[in-house]
Amino acid sequence: MTEEEKQTIRASYAGKRVSQMSKLERQVFDEDFSYGFSATPKRNRSSPSFSNTETMMSMTSKILRRLGLGSR
Repeated sequence: MTEEEKQTIRASYAGKRVSQMSKLERQVFDEDFSYGFSATPKRNRSSPSFSNTETMMSMTSKILRRLGLGSR
């Protein structure tokens, strides 16, 4: 299947629910959005890692203060 054919199929299933897709649309959809589960979870590298509870509490307090919800 060429990329042009896939683009046409993508356009045809845009806005549809998965249950409303034809077999061919579902095949292209599954190829594009393959969602598999690995044995080990992937680590989100963009989020900071907190080594202890004290650091986490400190960051939480700062955020709450900025929002006007924490004590000063």
